Amino acid sequence: MIRWALTGMILAMAAAPAAARTCAPDAVETRHSARIAGRTLGYVACVGALPVRIGTAQARIVYTAYLVPGTPRRPLSFVWNGGPGADSRTLQFHAIGPRVLRDGALIDNPDSPLAATDLVFVDPVGTGFSHAIDPARAAAFYGTVADIAVTADVVRDFRQRYRREASPINLVGESFGTWRASGVAEALVERSIPVAGVALISGGIPLGEEGQANRRRALSLVNRTATALALGKLAPELQRDRAATLAEVERWAEAVYAPALADPAAPPPTRRAAIVAALARYQGLDPATIDAATLWVSPRDFRTRLLAAEGKTLDIFDMRRTARAQRAQDDAVVLDYYRRALGYTAGRYAGIDGPAGDVGGQWRYDQSPITKESLARAMAGEGPPSASQPWIQRAMARAPRLRAWVATGLYDSLNSCAGNAATVAALPGDLPRRFTLRCYAGGHMMYEDPRETARFGKELAGFLRNGA
Repeated sequence: MIRWALTGMILAMAAAPAAARTCAPDAVETRHSARIAGRTLGYVACVGALPVRIGTAQARIVYTAYLVPGTPRRPLSFVWNGGPGADSRTLQFHAIGPRVLRDGALIDNPDSPLAATDLVFVDPVGTGFSHAIDPARAAAFYGTVADIAVTADVVRDFRQRYRREASPINLVGESFGTWRASGVAEALVERSIPVAGVALISGGIPLGEEGQANRRRALSLVNRTATALALGKLAPELQRDRAATLAEVERWAEAVYAPALADPAAPPPTRRAAIVAALARYQGLDPATIDAATLWVSPRDFRTRLLAAEGKTLDIFDMRRTARAQRAQDDAVVLDYYRRALGYTAGRYAGIDGPAGDVGGQWRYDQSPITKESLARAMAGEGPPSASQPWIQRAMARAPRLRAWVATGLYDSLNSCAGNAATVAALPGDLPRRFTLRCYAGGHMMYEDPRETARFGKELAGFLRNGA
């Protein structure tokens, strides 16, 4: 039996009387409090399900909402992870929920954005407790186009069921979830449902096939240098001053490397040799491992080559690591929390007390064509097998007050702080000023780095409160 700390425990386990209910009638309601942002905050947890359909395929999407009662115009933020095929556990229990996992136990989260906004964590079909009514038809929901349409329906229906049409709406997505957040923003704006803010965590900025691709590739060198420096693999003169080294690399990537990547055949032999030498020096690699024809080291190649002599491969999500800890104990705590603390006893949680579905393996990247080039990029560790759509740019063009917040980890092999900054700077019109960019000294889940946990929570809360 798991033992629970007294702090933040339930104030009332039983469902509230009908007249006093905050949750929808068919949701399980419990009342809680936690120490957040320096004060004790009372809140209501609602775990319920919303019906969705794609054609004749039907499903139920389960949500976990944390609401501060008595504030009907309070911002309302919908949150999901990525995968595709991931439930919302990571963001909920490691970053922004009112209670987070630390050393195998749930504790109050002092940096939860619940101090600024109500939170609704959404698990896509096939994850968490969400499921297709007919399992044989579940794959109808496993595609980018269907996923965006269904999630937009969930946001619309939740607003109506909870009578929150007056609340500013935020959408928060991590990794592939940034595609979902951006696509849902566009879908809602097209339905005349206003969206105040979109928070894009560790997934870059979905803009389709960009003209800035070579520049973004070049600027990803900064991540590699930071990683090699953290692991002590650079020359002594580059190890001495981290900030100066990273600034030097960013300048070189902009001025020299990006033009070379745009036309790898152009540099003459002596200049080509100098570029290869610099790439080796800035990444801590043997020059012989760098392809002199393409002048490119893929993310996968960098991760496998830097510590090859030690027989180690860098972690895809945090390149400072070579392995990720198993979380079986955390899974048990999460399930116990739902069953006992939140009183949700229906169904089984995919991947914990129920079988994990192959959502990602069956996923259809049908938002744009899969080409030979896009598939090759995916195989090299450069993202999904086909490009996104410019959902966020189209949504912002139609909604002049919509703002975006972008969080990136410096040691993430899938993203680039410098690349995101260059991408935003190149956007047309007033779009650049409507983006807030944050770079954290962490990985894909930058909030798991203890030195960045509080900063991440406070900055995200500020955005969700004010849209800036």
